[in-house]
Amino acid sequence: MKRIVFTLLALVLFFGVLIPAAGAAELTTEQKFEVLKDEGIFTGFEDGTSRLYESMTREQFAAVLFRLLEMSKTSGSPSYNDVLKSRWSYGEIEAVTDYGLMKGVANRIFAPTLKVTVEQLAVILVRANGSGNGASKVYGKVSEWARESVGIALKNKWIPEQNDYTEYATRGLLVKAVYAIYADSQMDALNVSSVVPIENNFLIVTLSTKATSADKDRFALQDVYGNRVDIERAVLSSDGWSVSVFTERQVGNRTHYLYVDGIAHQYTALPGDTTKPTVDSLVTLPPRTIVITFSEQVDSRTATNIANYGLNNGLKVMDLQLSSDKRNVTLTTSQQEDGKSYRLTISGVKDLASNVMNQKEFTFIGSNDVKKPAVTSVKVNADASVTVVFSEKVNRDQAVNTGRYAIDKGLSVTKAALADDSRTVTLTTSPQKDATVYSLDIAGISDLAGNVMDPSRNWQFGGVANPVVPVQLENIAAINENTLAISFTRAITDSDVNNLKVTIVTDNGAAVSMTGWSAFELRKPGTDKAVTVQFRNSDSNPALFRPGHVYVAAVTGVATLNTADHANQATFAGTDLENRIPYVTKAIPLSSTTVKVLFSEPVKNVSKAAFVIRETDGTVIGIESDGLNDTGKIVTEVVLKLSGSLKSDKKYEMTFQAGITDAAGWNRLQTQSGSDAYRVYFDGVQ
Repeated sequence: MKRIVFTLLALVLFFGVLIPAAGAAELTTEQKFEVLKDEGIFTGFEDGTSRLYESMTREQFAAVLFRLLEMSKTSGSPSYNDVLKSRWSYGEIEAVTDYGLMKGVANRIFAPTLKVTVEQLAVILVRANGSGNGASKVYGKVSEWARESVGIALKNKWIPEQNDYTEYATRGLLVKAVYAIYADSQMDALNVSSVVPIENNFLIVTLSTKATSADKDRFALQDVYGNRVDIERAVLSSDGWSVSVFTERQVGNRTHYLYVDGIAHQYTALPGDTTKPTVDSLVTLPPRTIVITFSEQVDSRTATNIANYGLNNGLKVMDLQLSSDKRNVTLTTSQQEDGKSYRLTISGVKDLASNVMNQKEFTFIGSNDVKKPAVTSVKVNADASVTVVFSEKVNRDQAVNTGRYAIDKGLSVTKAALADDSRTVTLTTSPQKDATVYSLDIAGISDLAGNVMDPSRNWQFGGVANPVVPVQLENIAAINENTLAISFTRAITDSDVNNLKVTIVTDNGAAVSMTGWSAFELRKPGTDKAVTVQFRNSDSNPALFRPGHVYVAAVTGVATLNTADHANQATFAGTDLENRIPYVTKAIPLSSTTVKVLFSEPVKNVSKAAFVIRETDGTVIGIESDGLNDTGKIVTEVVLKLSGSLKSDKKYEMTFQAGITDAAGWNRLQTQSGSDAYRVYFDGVQ
């Protein structure tokens, strides 16, 4: 892979330190996915979604590695018993095996659908790309065999830091890792044709070869006397043939040197700035404070001149203070009236080049709220998270800032999440110790009116050394037009199933009223990690989830379910698939006196009276019992004991009487097929 190490080394030698990477705005994970999809490295799903939140399987990972590293498919006999040539991923799995990037989990077993953990992802990435720049120290849960590779992956920014590297890796995490490697492989040195100053702090760099990226860390600027000028941002043109470089203020008519990938380009800076200052933002901090932020540094004399600030409705300016960076003015007013509208007029303020701003007016609502927020409770939870409750709604940016919380005995706060009520904060900490009392201090958090809390100290809680692993909502999907399948990352209890509640939040963005709806929850057959939820309204089998619609649903009631930042919500699409009423799919004679009956879905109210067995000539075969003797039991099959005997040379038919229903009790078993009785046929046995 191509790198520009020589240019970075030149910058280190020149400035003594490496200029930190920042550049243009970071792409979102979804945008990175689209780039990789366009390059043929990733593929989307048939429904057009990326499913970045889903876990990643070993065969999916193998396919991405195959395309990223441009491997060739190999010939020969299969290496694994569970990956045959007919499998879609056969060629990719054989290739990554031959290259030594992935191995089987056991002798001739690859386990293609097994999910990949973060630490396994790191190990394979290191095999593919080498140790690079060494390894970072690893904090968080990691297997010893993977520690070094996780450190290398962290050092190279292939994976982000997290608390538990043994958790399953999502497709989104794989996208970030692959994109980091892909972006590195695409970076060629910038070949500069010319550097032309457009304004005092704006340069156009014309390239002789087309570029695909131009992060600002590839540029450095100083004047002829060695004074460094900071690069604020670098923007590559849409055609890739030029870069717009924005800098701090330069000394006009002085020779400057712009270093691009370590190579110097000389030019003379244009005379100073003629741009007038503007007001970027105005923030009110009740009861009497207004913070005004200017677009650039302003002149102290004009910025603190009361005559340049006008207020209406009897409000007066009492004090003005300019910040040390000369961009923020803090204005203190006389007593405001709560809820009253005021107008602030600003004029006459100059920047450092004596450009005078245009007059600007702002309106704001007065407030005399002076009550400070306070912490009302702190408790540790079974999953080792710590819940902090405030007396009122608090500022979100401050509440999620981990620096506002301090715990003694070396315990650190790694994450803070504010709930929708804006009063409850959930803290995630580094691993806690058993039989240890910790003390939590909280400070620097304000309410929505800007009143800052007094420091709240010595909130004690006991450490949880073996926390319950939180349940994560994995997916919500419509099975049919009134039934959803809800899946989780781990098994949930019977109590969870009984308490589970699903709320349909929106339908194509519009709020949904569930008035008159009923729900029936049932474990999904064959798994302890999924539940089906069937809904009805006045209709026992309504069409609720319509094709072409996108719904948002929220799940509650499951113990230790992660609800932070709407993690308990998911989107799903409607369907035109009907919820067919339950029916008998097959009748299987087990002996001459027993017959097993299979149902299309879980049912209840099963009794022998619901079944009639006849020979095709009409002779009725009596049924002695149903084998359940419990009409409240939910089953998918039942064994009928006959009072007569079946004959191997006879054919039989089974018809059905009313009584059996689906598990919810809302829809009856199919007994008719049009105007005729619904029949299931089977042969007799000896």
